[in-house]
Amino acid sequence: MAKTPARGTASRRMSTSALALAAAAARRFYVEGLTKVEIAKQLGVSRFKVARLLADAQEAGLVQIEVIVPSSLDGELADAVRERFGVRAVYVVRPDEDTVVGQRRAVANFTAGLLEESVTAEDVVGLAWGRTISLLAASVGANIGCRFVQLSGALPRPDVEESAVELVRRMAEATGSSSTTFYAPLAVPDAATADGLRSQSGISEALAELDRLTKAVVSVGAWRPGESTALDSLGDADRDALSQAGVVAEITGVLLDRDGKEVDALTDRVIGVTGPQLRATPDVIAMACGDQRGEATATALRSGIVSTLITHTSLARAVLAQP
Repeated sequence: MAKTPARGTASRRMSTSALALAAAAARRFYVEGLTKVEIAKQLGVSRFKVARLLADAQEAGLVQIEVIVPSSLDGELADAVRERFGVRAVYVVRPDEDTVVGQRRAVANFTAGLLEESVTAEDVVGLAWGRTISLLAASVGANIGCRFVQLSGALPRPDVEESAVELVRRMAEATGSSSTTFYAPLAVPDAATADGLRSQSGISEALAELDRLTKAVVSVGAWRPGESTALDSLGDADRDALSQAGVVAEITGVLLDRDGKEVDALTDRVIGVTGPQLRATPDVIAMACGDQRGEATATALRSGIVSTLITHTSLARAVLAQP
């Protein structure tokens, strides 16, 4: 609910005639849907005077504005997370089934609808790879006609049937869009191997598309086995070393410490989008699921990479509980 000041100082300064004129302007604007130019003509005042009258109406308590959030969303939790971390937009869904699978499905379904409403044919949309992204690809159906770009290579997982290439292509096919994909793992043993892969025809062209992203859809991973695609692609020695370096979260292979600062220990071995490329993307939509990812999600929000967060109620509470 957007609250307006109660009748007080402003109303005592305004005469009854002034209040009546402000109320007339407000009714025409908020109830009848007239433009300021139309209201000015009807009331015999300037368009700039109409703007002042509308402001006076709110200050005098003549206008009460209430925004009703759909029952499937928790608006208060979303506002609390958004205000605390200063991100552009936060959506907190209430899953029908409060299990990890139910949480992923609810977040994916909402994200699908958001993309259908906000993506245009001019957009270049980067797409990460993982369980929630796979559910997202199964949920979209509107004709968008944009270009989807694979954000990174992938690690085969038994709980994700599709490769990163297949997932991006399915997303494009479902929305009447084009796709840019490449075959490569997420991380390789050394920088020389990574450089060789990045220079290969097909891969180099696909990676060049990452500089043209207008949106990116990613998942937030916690630095624990089974909770991070990047971690699961590494051996025990690398995992331990990165944990010692302070990594607590990752976004599509971009590693973050508790303060949200990028840890570049793996950067030269990852095949995919970089931290600077994500930061340069106008809208990075992060999907976060699972009650154990409170610290990781808070870290992702601190990083400055994420502009839009889509999560569920229990994880939103866990994020707010972080110091």
